[in-house]
Amino acid sequence: FFFFLGIDFKIRTIELDGKKIKLQIWDTAGQERFRTITTAYYRGAMGIMLVYDITNEKSFDNIKNWIRNIEEHASSDVERMILGNKCDMNEKRQVSKEKGEKLAIDYGIKFLETSAKSSINVEEAFFTLARDIMTKLNRKMNDHGPAAAGGPLRLTENRSKKSSFFRCTLL
Repeated sequence: FFFFLGIDFKIRTIELDGKKIKLQIWDTAGQERFRTITTAYYRGAMGIMLVYDITNEKSFDNIKNWIRNIEEHASSDVERMILGNKCDMNEKRQVSKEKGEKLAIDYGIKFLETSAKSSINVEEAFFTLARDIMTKLNRKMNDHGPAAAGGPLRLTENRSKKSSFFRCTLL
């Protein structure tokens, strides 16, 4: 059991295409003091959600720094997604949806606006990332056999559980 002050850790199980998928989620809230810790988690991550606050331009500007960090430390084929959070607070918006979409397009990353408070697009974000990871892994397994998938995800058919394991990092 690991405990890091300021890093939130959750395990969430979802069902996708008839299979149970276990997501291991590490949330650093983008805090700079955890930058060195988070680089260790990039290596094993299969999916990374970069979250900024639409009411805070500085948090949006930091996304480019986090992307650079991911490019340096994560696997080259890690699935990434940019989320503009707090879309329920449109009256305090500092970052337009178009600006978020453009950044995502520039990096070839999927984009969604979400609201954790109002549960807008939160489920969709997790399911989209999980589906993209599964699609990529299935493609690798079909192209190169099971050994090519690598990482902490094992898509073995366990007849009793039929579960898989993903590690996601929220930044």
